[in-house]
Order: sequence, then C-alpha cells, then structure tokens
Amino acid sequence: MRWVDKFQINQKIFGAIMIALLFLASILGYIIWESLTNMMTDELKKRGLTIANTIAASSSDYILTDDYYATYMLITQAQQADEDVRYILIINNNHGLVSHTFAGDIPKGIIRAHVPDAFNRPNVETLTSNEGRIHDVLVPIEEGDIGFVRVGMTEKQAKSYILNKIGKLIVATILVCIGAAGIAYLVTRIITKPINRLVRVASGISAGKLSLRAKVSSNDDIGKLTQAFNEMADNLISSNKEVEALLDELRDKDRQRDTLILKLISAQEDERKRISRELHDETSQALTSLIVTMRVMADEAKDAEQHELLTTSRDIAAGILREMRDLAVELRPPILDDMGLIPAMRKHASKFEEKYGIKVRMTVPNECVSIESHIAVALYRILQEGLTNIVKHTAATHANVHMEVGVQAISVIIHDNGHGIEQEDFEKARQQNRIGIQGMRERALLLGGTFQIEKSEDGGTEVKVSIPLKTPNRGGADGSDNENYVG
Repeated sequence: MRWVDKFQINQKIFGAIMIALLFLASILGYIIWESLTNMMTDELKKRGLTIANTIAASSSDYILTDDYYATYMLITQAQQADEDVRYILIINNNHGLVSHTFAGDIPKGIIRAHVPDAFNRPNVETLTSNEGRIHDVLVPIEEGDIGFVRVGMTEKQAKSYILNKIGKLIVATILVCIGAAGIAYLVTRIITKPINRLVRVASGISAGKLSLRAKVSSNDDIGKLTQAFNEMADNLISSNKEVEALLDELRDKDRQRDTLILKLISAQEDERKRISRELHDETSQALTSLIVTMRVMADEAKDAEQHELLTTSRDIAAGILREMRDLAVELRPPILDDMGLIPAMRKHASKFEEKYGIKVRMTVPNECVSIESHIAVALYRILQEGLTNIVKHTAATHANVHMEVGVQAISVIIHDNGHGIEQEDFEKARQQNRIGIQGMRERALLLGGTFQIEKSEDGGTEVKVSIPLKTPNRGGADGSDNENYVG
C-alpha cells in the first residue's frame, strides 16, 4: 500500500469518502435488487396460482364435454389479460395435452418438465429456458380427476421493471455521489488547508528560510499543532544561533591550536638547530681539544701505564665526539638544508640500516622539485618517526619507502614486513601517552595534508602521507619560509 503515501491528505480523505459512498451504494443496490426480485417472484407465483385456480374452476365442464374451442378461448383470454403469462397448458388425467396457448408447436419436453406429485397438490416449479426463468404453476382440476392446469409466469416484464427502477436508483446514486463529492471536497479543503499551509512553512524552514511562521487560525488540534510548530521554529533559530556561536568558538580554538602547534614545531626545530649547532661547534670543539691534549699527554707520559690510561681516555672521548656529531646530525642534518630532502632521506636510511640491520629500499624521483622548507622538514621527521616505530613495534626485517611528487601534492609511503598494527595498539599507545603517531599526523594535517596508518594486505604496517605542494601561508614549521629541493 505504499502507493497511497504518494497522495496528499485531502486526496486521501476525499478518496476515502468516495469509496465509502460507492460501497454503500453498492450494498444498497444489491439489497434492493434482491428484495425486488424476491417480491417479484412471490407475486408472480401468487398471480399464477390465482389464474390457474380460476381456469381450473371454469374449464372442468368444457373438458368433460370435449368443448376444445371454449377451453382454448378460456386460456387465450386469460393469457391476454396478464402480460406476465407466457403460456397456459390444460392436461387431462392421462397426462395428455388438451389445449395450449403456444402459437405453433409446443416446446419439446415441456409436458414432462412439470408433473403433479402423488397427492395431486398445487405446486410451483421454476424452469430454465432460452427466455429466462419461468415459474410453472400446476393446479389440479377436480383434484386431478379431470386433469391439470399449468400456467407459466415469465420474469421478463418484471425484470424490465426492476432494471428500470435500478437504473433510476443508479442515476440518483450518481447524483448523490456528485453532491457528496462536492461537499467532501469542500470539507477536506477546510480541514487540510491549515495542514498544507503548515507543510509549506515547514518546507520553507527546511530550505533555510527560518523567518517563516504558520498562521494560527483556530483553537482546535491543528491550531495547537501550528502554535507548537511556530514555537519549535523559534527554538530552532535560538539553537542554530547557539550552535553557530559554538562552531565559531571552536573554529577560533582550532585556529589557535594550529597556530600554537606550528609555533611549537617551529620552536622545536629552532631548538634542534641551536642544540645541533652547539653540539657541533662548541661541544665538539671542546672534545676535540680534549682529545688533542690527551694525545700530547700520552706522548709525554713517563711510564707505559700512564700512556695506556691516557690513550684509552682519548679513545673514549673520540667515541663520545662521534656520537655527539651523530646526535647533532640527527637533530638537524645539514644535508637537509644544503642538498635537499631526498639526499637527507637516503642518508638517514643508510645510517638506519647500519645501526639496526633493517634493510630499507627507497623509491624516489630522480628529478629536482622545488618545495617549501617546512614541507621538507615535516616529511623528513615523519620518515624518522616511521622508521623508529618499525624498530620499536613491528619486528620487521626490511622496509620500503616510496615517494611520489605530483603536480599538486607530494606523497610518501612507508611499508614494512612486520606483524602489522592493530586497533588495540592505538589504544595502548593512547593509554601510555605515546605521541609518535599523533605527531606524524599533526605535521601532515597542519600542512593541509592527509595521514593514514593501517595494517596492509600482506600483514605489515603501512604509513601513507600526502602533503600539498602549495600550503596555506602559515610560516615554516621550522621557523623559516625558504625553499628546499627534492633531489
């Protein structure tokens, strides 16, 4: 019944009223038809019995004297006197035909179609013919000792009369339905007019016209519904204003958060630069001087024990110097500023392989592409954190780093052959306040990019990063706006 939902309320009410009227008219028509038909049948049988009894009383002498002409005239006049009489038969006590009113030969089998019972009582039998139903009335003459009279009463004229009356009833019903349809249409219009007006207002409000209001024209249920709807619209406007204010406040906080994170990253990179420079310039020079001094002292040692002690101390200081220089490079690799992102990534991957024994295969473009410095720093830091996570969490034996530089964005994919990351790993990292993955995500999102980490089809972990080459003018994440080169 879903097709009913396509109609409007007034159409549904109008249709229901019309269906009810037609149903009522059909029921009444059927009742009237059955009543008239039954009355007509009873009346035909009664008239048939009256005619048959009259003929039976008048025809006995004619039959006994074999006055066939008088018998024929009697039944002919009786038939002509009533148009519902189809035929009259007079049959003797031997069931032989004495007289009939048929113009020609009598229909075959009509004599045996209705025979008297064992008690020779008057009775009626309904016969079916090509002219319709015929009620054959049989009345005995002198209790059957002389014969019987049969009068056939046809329904043709009575049916014509009934059909004429039913036709008039149908016309009257149609007129009543038309009048009722007009009244129903007016009533449904009156009932549904405020509802349709309310629907139009609701559609307008849903389209953004929040100032629309429905007119309250009555105090009935629809009027109360309209008033409640108007109050709901007022509350909706207030709620929208509150939501807009909250959204504006949230946007401001998001902008402030982004700015603070950018400044934090910038300050972090500046601090990395400063510490790297101090480690490289001041601490490294101090250690170098210490190493030279210990070498001179070792050469001037008076015994072998002092010489060995100074030599060992010098070697330890040399190891500390190497680690210090590696730390300085790790904090801010000069190659990233001097030669670009890809050489810096290759250098880091090479040291990563040497330090942890995990093979790193890099697929990077050969041509040089100019990018902003803060994008290069962000990608380099994401690579650092991604490879570090492989060592800490995946138990992988090799990793693939794939870089693509498009017209609008640069993307990096880091994939390993470890056991893969699961949802509970993210929950554990959150509970332990580990911010490595979150830091990678923040770096990508702050530059207008995307970050995704998931378990790959082969079971390993896959990190996908994409950053637009042209980012909003927020200042470099490393505190500068200079350009760098990929390649």
